[in-house]
Amino acid sequence: MQNDTIKHTTCYECDANCAFTVTINPEGVATNVEGLPNCPRGQLQLERQYHPDRLLYPLKRVGPRGSGGFERISWDEALTTIAEKLEEGKQQHGAPAVGFFAGYTKEARPQLQRLAHAFGSPNYLTESGCCFSSTMVAEKLTFGYKVKTTSTVSSPKTRCVLVWSTNASGSIPPFENHHLNEKKRGRKMVVVDPRRTETAELADIHLQIRPGTDGALALGFHHLIFENGWQDQDFLDEWANGLEAFREYIKDFTPSRVAEICGIDEADLRAAVEMFATELPSQIAMSPTSTVQHSNGFQNHRAMILLSASLGMIDKEGGNRFFNDKVLPKPIEMFDVCLKELPPRIGDEVFPIWTKYWPAAQSMLMPDCILEGKPQKLRTLLAMGINTAMWANSKRMERALGELDFFAVSDFFHNPATLQADIVLPAATSLERSALIAYPGCAYQGEVKYRRQALPPRGEAKPDAQIFLELGVKMGMADQFWNGDLDASWAEMAEGLPDEVREEAYEKPEGVTVYSDVIDELVDAGYMDADRQWRLHGFKTVTGKIEFDSQELREQDYDGLPLYKEPVESPVSSPDVFADYPLVLTSGGRQKYFTHSQQHNIAKLLDFDPKPRIQIHPTDAAARGIKHDDKVEVSTRRGMVTFYADVTDVMKPGVVHCFHGWNEANVNDLTDDSCLDPISGFPAFKSLLCEVKVSDTTA
Repeated sequence: MQNDTIKHTTCYECDANCAFTVTINPEGVATNVEGLPNCPRGQLQLERQYHPDRLLYPLKRVGPRGSGGFERISWDEALTTIAEKLEEGKQQHGAPAVGFFAGYTKEARPQLQRLAHAFGSPNYLTESGCCFSSTMVAEKLTFGYKVKTTSTVSSPKTRCVLVWSTNASGSIPPFENHHLNEKKRGRKMVVVDPRRTETAELADIHLQIRPGTDGALALGFHHLIFENGWQDQDFLDEWANGLEAFREYIKDFTPSRVAEICGIDEADLRAAVEMFATELPSQIAMSPTSTVQHSNGFQNHRAMILLSASLGMIDKEGGNRFFNDKVLPKPIEMFDVCLKELPPRIGDEVFPIWTKYWPAAQSMLMPDCILEGKPQKLRTLLAMGINTAMWANSKRMERALGELDFFAVSDFFHNPATLQADIVLPAATSLERSALIAYPGCAYQGEVKYRRQALPPRGEAKPDAQIFLELGVKMGMADQFWNGDLDASWAEMAEGLPDEVREEAYEKPEGVTVYSDVIDELVDAGYMDADRQWRLHGFKTVTGKIEFDSQELREQDYDGLPLYKEPVESPVSSPDVFADYPLVLTSGGRQKYFTHSQQHNIAKLLDFDPKPRIQIHPTDAAARGIKHDDKVEVSTRRGMVTFYADVTDVMKPGVVHCFHGWNEANVNDLTDDSCLDPISGFPAFKSLLCEVKVSDTTA
């Protein structure tokens, strides 16, 4: 009698790539996963693997776009049609009029980007047009290094942690067991968040700010730090560029003014700054997106991260450490071809700082490109894992997809985007595909893994990367696309790894730990403490110093200082709008049950949180006759969406929060796509104005 098989693999319900084992019965069906004890997404991934609605065969649209009318076709017909339509678009309108978009999953991005650039289009776009990249660009421009990536890593030396609008129990594995969700002896905690989250409950001081005022709060911190002489002046004298102008600017951000702007108590502000500035070393723990998804988010984030510089806590153990690249796979994306040989990317025209630092076009401009031809015309699109719910004013993006000359997409399930497609392709899950994974890790330490396929694909599903290789072959570029051999593409990427790392990564399911070379550089230079890399290389900015007043921004006609500006929609900046929409709307608080719009069709996960909710303070609810669990209509100038009221005092009065990712109740149908951040192009998902009322229809 045959026995069950145990296979080691890695999860991809988020991009943390946690290792686990899967049990497979003699019939080849996965029956159990083990090794993901505190992650419901990972534990229940087999529910998605065998979901009855999963896409298993290539489909061709047979009805009007959006109607859901599709018929099954062969892979050969699907790939031939896509190849012909891409080539047709190129011949009629030029290769840049053909876009290539990557949402989830991220593993096939190298192959898709290679396809875009080999085809001749610079317009490879990703979900990073509204996620993570803005924080990274702000940090690289200000310090020459990334710091967010390491900001939530625990250090035993940290005596005060300033948690700025992130909530580990919903967003950072292992969630409730993350160090930010623990009271630690000898470590103070200040939390900045419009909601009283699980993390905020643990705080010594909770600054419950009005959404979008992060920049004012950060500048208020700086004001008090310099007023009280808490700054590290010796460090700043050597390493700060533009400090004098910055100090002059922050004089206006007095505690009373900042408290009024942010809607917090002045005494709490003063106490929080003193705690952060005197209980050293102190660290800022931050989110990839919460500070930058505002109309002035890029500069707000710069003001915040400069706090570490003012206190001399930058790349210091216990403070905010630099993130260093470790061993990296060989690039196969052909981005060098894009830079040297292809026309400008979408966004080069209006967001030159962002596109300088980020190797993609700015996807938030796609609706403008399709509907208005600005800044470039897009007519054809090949995408994987795209959902219109990712875009502000989502219905406009849905309309844009419907007006494309041709649109093809791969995914696990239908969603509002796939319903607009001409061809829909079934994607293989992470259990059904191989991948080379270089996980970034922390300041000096990372991981390299090679995930082998654990299960055969269901139906006729294929790995996204395999699809893109086969399209390259179809379009006459077999030599550039490994003749369609996916494992060969990973093998070429692996050529960039040292031999011993590559061999160990392929042999060990758990992968291999890798380290940055800078450790040896510091030791060779006589520094036995593995921090403060600026002693070796300075700061990798245009001035070699920390950019309090950014020369690079000024050269592109932006403000060099991290100036504070009110959100475009706010009680202060738009009182006429506020008269009709008197509540501040924020959105996107993370939950460990869902990855954005994913997993919302998994019944056992919906048991944890079954309805699209809006969190509203009891005072605001009572004024509107709203009771807990009422069906309510949330309205902005963009439209109306129905949610269910979660009446709770975790919210700041005057502020409401909608959870995101629900296709049937998409908060981004309400958000604004007309006032993107002028430097990054990010939308203001998290600081707008709305009204809430009891729905006229029954639940």
